[in-house]
Amino acid sequence: MIKLVVWDLDETLWHGTLAEEGSVDVPDEHLAIVRELTDRGIVNSICSKNHFDAARAVLQEHGAWELFVFPHIAFTPKGEAVRQIIADMQLRAPNVLFVDDNAGNLEEVAFYNDGIQVLDATDVKRLLELPGAAGKPDPEHTRLAQYRLLEQRRAARTGAPSNDEFLRASDIRISVVPSTPQDAERVHDMVMRTNQLNFTKKRVSYDEVAALIADPANECASVRVRDRFGDHGVIGWYCLRDGELIHFLFSCRTINLGIEQAVYAHLGHPRLAKVGDTAAEVGPTDVVADYLTLETLERGSVPAAPAAPGIPDQARLRIYALGACDLYYMVGHMATPLTDVHFECNTFNGDTRGVNVGTEYLRSSFEMDDTAKDFCRAHFHNYSGSTVFDSKIFEREYDVVVLSFHDDFALETFRSKADPSLRVMLSTSTTGSFTPVLNPDGVAGFDPSGWLAEHFESEGLISPGRFRDNLDWIAERLPDRTQLVLMTGPEFDYFRDDEPSNPQFRAQVIALNREIRAFCAEHPRAGLVEMNDFITEREHFSDFVMHLKPERSYALAMEAMRQMALRPAGTDRVREHLPLGDRQLALLGTDVTMLTNARVLTALGSAPTCVAAPNTATTLQEVQVVPSSGLYGRNGELYVLALHGGDVDYASPTLRLYGYEPDHDFALLPPSQFTMDWKETV
Repeated sequence: MIKLVVWDLDETLWHGTLAEEGSVDVPDEHLAIVRELTDRGIVNSICSKNHFDAARAVLQEHGAWELFVFPHIAFTPKGEAVRQIIADMQLRAPNVLFVDDNAGNLEEVAFYNDGIQVLDATDVKRLLELPGAAGKPDPEHTRLAQYRLLEQRRAARTGAPSNDEFLRASDIRISVVPSTPQDAERVHDMVMRTNQLNFTKKRVSYDEVAALIADPANECASVRVRDRFGDHGVIGWYCLRDGELIHFLFSCRTINLGIEQAVYAHLGHPRLAKVGDTAAEVGPTDVVADYLTLETLERGSVPAAPAAPGIPDQARLRIYALGACDLYYMVGHMATPLTDVHFECNTFNGDTRGVNVGTEYLRSSFEMDDTAKDFCRAHFHNYSGSTVFDSKIFEREYDVVVLSFHDDFALETFRSKADPSLRVMLSTSTTGSFTPVLNPDGVAGFDPSGWLAEHFESEGLISPGRFRDNLDWIAERLPDRTQLVLMTGPEFDYFRDDEPSNPQFRAQVIALNREIRAFCAEHPRAGLVEMNDFITEREHFSDFVMHLKPERSYALAMEAMRQMALRPAGTDRVREHLPLGDRQLALLGTDVTMLTNARVLTALGSAPTCVAAPNTATTLQEVQVVPSSGLYGRNGELYVLALHGGDVDYASPTLRLYGYEPDHDFALLPPSQFTMDWKETV
């Protein structure tokens, strides 16, 4: 099974020799292979004899640099370089494929890395067909993100005075969460993939995993890890029965952290019949590292997001977001210890996408009577999920509501002939996982000329007038103090990889965008995020125009936060819990957004910047933006917040150097989790 592909660059990923010729030709089909590997959960790295900055510039120009992790680009021997990449990524050589055009390089890498798979660049077109390259669908690039966190940890470790001090500063928190049936797929994936820290090495089927979890005689639990670099997700699992560990396994990304020993001690050192070699040992006399914090949680719960210093949960800025995949990464960037973010997104019931992010659907959730809702649940598969008609948008008094409108752009509205008030949103596509399977009288299949035509008439895509009515309907039902942030859709002339052109979708986006802009212009409490200012190239999204690259989502999140700044709500209660005294509130980072005074401020720049606002500031025009050198000389006047996305790894030692004291003068704000209110359970 291939987990990592290490690429040579010259005459392999691209045609030409960069250091000699100064320019190269990067074939689109090669980059497509890299993207497809990433979509399959297979990570990509680089080992190339080149100048680092020049090679990076080429890949950045083609929008591909962010697809690679742990790159080694230097004029050094490749055998040891590849071995170091594998060690840094905590993988085994047999799970790695090295691609190069030079036979000598292939032999050298194979000599230094016993069992590594190699491929001559002349055969690169068959890479995706290799038996070990099947991978597993990872459309949200979760594995790439996890190795990004590992890469950040490695960089921070390099700059730390000692490994022990680095680990203590990492704030590593382990959560042991009892398994639920919904965990079976992830657990089965780990059972089949993990080797180095798989202590029992039992390979079992998905059905067997599900049976183990469902059996009350077994104690099964997933192990999650988060630290100051982010949430690493589920990295381990165990199954305990009659005092013996039937399964006990952990991801290779946790090697040398001591997590397996901490969990083993937590379980009281049960019997464990270890099979084969492992990268670590566990035993009743082994010491548990004191830099680890173990948290146990109730069944089905998730680790709580850390609160900022002195900020109680009830004082955090309350943000609600409703949207599809275009919002997913954005929401993550808006989640900080100073914000409480709730997100409703796409859901799936089996393989069928539910409809739950359109204005027509949202309105029908509150206007349909129970009889109509029951009819929809019985006859339309995409209305049959456990969360259908259960939006939380009006459940709390949020400070900010963020909305995007995928379903209004893409789905058709059908009106019942018997009950004109009954309107449903359906996709008329007959292929793909988004097909809303019609299920009248137990007969599956989309048949627009049969049962649907007999009972419903199509109104086509939602009209601009009806869409605007729905926006007004939503605004009227939100509290007056709640601010709105609305996102336009991308007007870029591309739809998805298997259907590059969809003029109907683009025309609908353009038409509804006019209504979104007009609504924001007429409502002082509504801010506009213009996606078309950020999505301007094909490389800005992956396989679908709404599947945005992470860096685009970050930029959109910053703009959303800026719009919140122009219409502040709820920030006074956050500010009063910060230890400001008479000092100004400053923000340190590269690309930064955070609460200050009664608003959110944004400063973008290539060098670290400080955003400072006097306590009396009432408008954004009064905010002072000063260079970081000015920040360091004003520690008596400022309280500093360092936000993730900037140079947080180095903020603490730098601020200490200039006389700032933790907690009293500054606080580091790590990323936080957000609440997924819309979680399908059927």
